Formats: sequence, C-alpha cells, structure tokens
Amino acid sequence: MSRLKFTRLLQVGFLVLLGVCTAQLTYWLADEVAYTAAVRTQLRAAYGADAEAAQVMLREGSRWSKLSATYPDLTIGPDSIIAVKPSALAAIDAQRFHRLNRYAWEGGFFLTVLLAAMAVVYRALRDEAALRARQEQFLDAVSHELKSPLASLRLSAETLAMRDPPPERRAELIRRMLTDLRRLERMDNNVLEATRLESGDATDVAAPVAIATVVATVVDELHEIANDVAVTITIDVPASLTIHAEEERVRTILRNVLHNAVRAASSGGQVTVRALAADGRARLEVRDDGIGFPPEAASRLFTKFYRIEGNEPGRMGGTGLGLYLVRRCVELDGGSVAAASPGSGQGATFTVTWPIAANATA
Repeated sequence: MSRLKFTRLLQVGFLVLLGVCTAQLTYWLADEVAYTAAVRTQLRAAYGADAEAAQVMLREGSRWSKLSATYPDLTIGPDSIIAVKPSALAAIDAQRFHRLNRYAWEGGFFLTVLLAAMAVVYRALRDEAALRARQEQFLDAVSHELKSPLASLRLSAETLAMRDPPPERRAELIRRMLTDLRRLERMDNNVLEATRLESGDATDVAAPVAIATVVATVVDELHEIANDVAVTITIDVPASLTIHAEEERVRTILRNVLHNAVRAASSGGQVTVRALAADGRARLEVRDDGIGFPPEAASRLFTKFYRIEGNEPGRMGGTGLGLYLVRRCVELDGGSVAAASPGSGQGATFTVTWPIAANATA
C-alpha cells in the first residue's frame, strides 16, 4: 500500500471515529436531559406523596408541630391544607438546571472540538482530492504540451534528414523547430520557476525597473509567434514609468500574460499593452480580442494547475502554471493581478499593478 493511500485511509478512519464520538456525545447529552427530567418528576411525586400522608395524619389528630419536624419541606395553609413549599420545588428545578448547565458546557465544549476536528479533516481530504485532480490534469497537460512540439520537431528533423528541401522550405522548417524549442523552453522554465517559488528560494532583490524596456523585450521575443497567427501587438507604455520590482520576475509576468494574450487572440486579432501611473502605483493592462472566458472563472485563473475547460475554437491547453507564476511573482514584489472578461468569445483584460519606484516619474 502506498504511503499516500495509507495516509488517506488514516484520515478517513479518523473522520469516522470523530463521527462516532460526536454521535455518542450527542446521545449522552440527550440522555442526561431525559434523566434529570425523570429525577425531577420523581422528586415532585415524592413530595406530593409526603403532603398527602401528612394531610391524612393531620386529619387523624396529629399535631402540625410534630408533622413539620418530620416533613420540613411541607407547609400548611390557613385552611389546614398541606402543600409542598415553593422553595423546595424551586430547589429541585435549580438542581436540575445546574446539572444540565454543567453537562451542557462540558458536552458543548467537547462537541465543538469534535466538530472542528471533523471540519479540519474534511477540508484536508477535500483539498487533497482537489490537489490530486489538478496534479493529474497537470500531468496530462504536460504530456500533451510535450507531445505536440516533440512531434513537430521530429517531423521537421526527418524532413530535413530525408531530403534537401528548397531554401524557403528549409527556412520554414528551421523556424518551426525554433518555435517548438522555445515552447519547450517556456514550459520548462515555468515548471522550474514554480518549484523555486514553492521551495521558498525566491530571494531576488527588487530594484527600479523601466517597465517599457521589459515590455519591448518580451514583445520582441513573441514577435514570430504573433506573426504566425497574424496578431498585432500595440504598445502604449510611457518610457519614464519605473516600478520597484525584481526584473526577472517582471519578465516572467509579462512573458506569460502576453503569450496567453497572443494565443487567445483570434487570427488577425489585436493585443494592446497599456500602462499608466496612478496613486503611487503602476498599472499595466494587457487586452486581447480573443476567446475570453466565463466571468465566474476570473477568481480561479491564477490557481495552480487550473485550466478552463471547454470546446470553443481556439481554447488553449497549457499546464496551468503560467498564471499561477504571474500571481506569485507579482505578490513577491508587493503588487497585484486581476483578470476580467465579458464572456467566451469577447476577449479578456489582465491588469497588473506594482509599486512605483521612489523618485520615479510617469
């Protein structure tokens, strides 16, 4: 039995045990309520029997002074009717209340602890199941992402090996191979960067970064990919806008957001990169006119391994790490990221903010 399966069985067993304990505790509290009610009824009945016996003896000539010494919890009225003292009945009720109150506090405390433990274990099981599902999706996605460029590389290499194509065809095959290699490199970098961030090794130091320079560099990297799908990238970023961040993390953020925008944009579409400064922060927007996504998915896009499922034309695959890296990197620099889309087929806008570098102007 694998360690993971053994751990899961332990968690399920513990959850079952907590359920049994909760049921027992609930039964115990209910039984105590019923028991104290029965005791209260018996005591009241005993007092009533004493009052009837004393009433009979009073009629037979016994003196009340002697009866009151024998039955201290009884009282006699003006018309010689013997009854139970209200204080005695109140004492019975008070004793029951104090007993139930003590059991209620003790039982309630333990019941709360048990329910909290059950909630923790249930959440752990649910999160583990969700993580396992995302991991399986990630492995499937990685396999698919590896298979496509590797198959393309093999086909191009075999074509070059079998015959000597014309220069134009050779140049096209080499360009395709370079594109596939960049795709593999991007995926490898995302996996390595995610591992580095998860391990807590992100110790890079933030410094002033000219956002326009990084945008221009990343757009140049994506030039060939954009040309392949006839996507136009428009840039409107002030040259003087400087943010306080770590440059390589900024590059990772822009590379993933822009690459997603280019892939999402329809053939012949448009991607717009715009930035401005407001309230001491730099705000960068990347907007495309592509496939978009359901508005309710916006909050989950930056979750590790999350991918939008769907059969819409142009819907991308991916490993589910790119936007997770975007969120983690921007948070390390004190920024934020958000996504919005009116719906499928209506484009999307990704907004990233960073602190503006001290003494910088926009």
